[in-house]
Amino acid sequence: MPIKKKDMGSEKKDLLIKAKEKGFAIGKDILLMALAGVLLVAIGGLGGYFLNKKINQKEVIVDNNPPIEDSEIFDNEPTEEEIVETIDKIEWNEPEEIENLKFFEEENISKNEQAKYYKVGTIIDEKYKDGEIILVRAMPESTMYQPIFYRFIRQDGNFFLLKKYSVELYDGDGLIRSKFNIDEDYTISSLEYPKFIYGDRPRQILEEIVGLFGSNTNEFFTTKNLKLVFEDEKLGNVYTTKSVPVADQQLTIFDKYGFYLRAPDGTVKVYAYKPDFIDKDGVPEITWSSGEKNKERYNYADSSGCGSLNFISVVDEETRSGLGLEEIGKNSKGDKIYGIASVDDSLLKETYKRSHTIFDGAEAKEVSYEEFIASRPLIFWEDPFGRLIKLEIQKFAPLAECGKPVIYLYPEETTKISVKVEPKGGMSYSDPEYNNGWEVISDTNSNITELRSGKVYPYLFWEGRGGIYESPKNGFVIKKEEVHSFLVEKLAKFGLNKKETADFIEFWEPRMQSAPYYFVGFLGNDGMNQLAPLTIDPKPDTVIRILMDFSPLEKPINVRGYDIRTPERKGFTVVEWGGVLR
Repeated sequence: MPIKKKDMGSEKKDLLIKAKEKGFAIGKDILLMALAGVLLVAIGGLGGYFLNKKINQKEVIVDNNPPIEDSEIFDNEPTEEEIVETIDKIEWNEPEEIENLKFFEEENISKNEQAKYYKVGTIIDEKYKDGEIILVRAMPESTMYQPIFYRFIRQDGNFFLLKKYSVELYDGDGLIRSKFNIDEDYTISSLEYPKFIYGDRPRQILEEIVGLFGSNTNEFFTTKNLKLVFEDEKLGNVYTTKSVPVADQQLTIFDKYGFYLRAPDGTVKVYAYKPDFIDKDGVPEITWSSGEKNKERYNYADSSGCGSLNFISVVDEETRSGLGLEEIGKNSKGDKIYGIASVDDSLLKETYKRSHTIFDGAEAKEVSYEEFIASRPLIFWEDPFGRLIKLEIQKFAPLAECGKPVIYLYPEETTKISVKVEPKGGMSYSDPEYNNGWEVISDTNSNITELRSGKVYPYLFWEGRGGIYESPKNGFVIKKEEVHSFLVEKLAKFGLNKKETADFIEFWEPRMQSAPYYFVGFLGNDGMNQLAPLTIDPKPDTVIRILMDFSPLEKPINVRGYDIRTPERKGFTVVEWGGVLR
């Protein structure tokens, strides 16, 4: 409802007259101050009462608006009836495993990780009265490396998939469509979360993570490696990572220094903190102690694969105590920026060892340790939560990135096409130049003319970093001598034609010859859509996206493979392939 400032002038006068009539010998100024205080307390009390009133103790009201400035006074407080209308009429329960509903074709779900079904709530009223909310956790036997969640309602023996709260459906997902209907619009308000939430101190602004670990999250909430940060009056406790487990343990989403809330159905909702003095190009707004303004880009998350290992690089307490930091500048918010005082520090030397090359076009230049130190390769800053954050300069060769993803366009007739790809960690190179998107004309054979330059390309080429990246767990172990035949076979199964396969092999096969064995995994459309969302206008009929991740091995290891379902190339087809550069 509209919110406007409250005019309290006439109310103050009326109350003052009444006070005088009753014989109160109170000075006008004192009385006005007292009355204003009483009114503010009353307004706050009533608002707090109604905003916290619930159908039952498990329900949550979510405010999708940013906080209101303290200097403003508002009226039009919502009535109790209006508040009730915004609350789910759902009685939530702890996830309770139920019988196997067999929503999947058997061959599409790993025999080792069968789908699990949980009752998480009961609808009290409205459209699905007495219906049960069923959460389905599945691990497909495919390129996906994470479990996925679907949410259904079971009512009178019928099932309805809630599209807004389930992973996106796609051909080959293994779901038996005849077993359920799809409800595209049903909304559960307590599963709707604001884009931003705010801590109890200035600048503690957290942004919702959508996608792989966001709206359609795929983990149950646990406090095993979390610590409480603050309590949101509407959403409940907000936690962050306590510490990162030792290297030989498998990391989970809870080990990535995000901020985590428990959703009413037992799953986790994830937010992240982004430094507020770094511009959209990744350049921190810093004035060095010399008076010079910073012009370099810095990464505030640690690299992994073609994305990031975490949401932000937090220095643990043990490492922090031994760094020997000194102030070397201040950021645009007035915070101190630190560097490592000793050039002999082990962290500096380790960073130099793995990353001391600058690329200038196609040429690579190795820099000396002295040049490396002079560039301020590692800087540190204490964030609004009191954590020491490490930032690493970008200009040296990255550990890894999404390497040579190329996009082919096959419209049914020569067509003007708009293409946008948005790697969540930023784009480092493109050809043709990206310019916030490509505007091209393509014929049916992917002869692509860039409109700005008039040049013709066989495909669109980009490199960059995605968001949080997890290497594939499923895959294949092959001998070095088998690389060529393996790639020919698997790429054909993924739906690539002979030209696309030849282009892929020309680039990647030479990079897979230095070890006796290789583990090879792939991400498909699902994984690539999380790392680097792709938007094309007009919308294609068929999209094939694959990313290869491979690791050299000295000897074979046991891994679980999977069958690849070959997509049908029909209508306007888009194909993208790439790999992880290490």
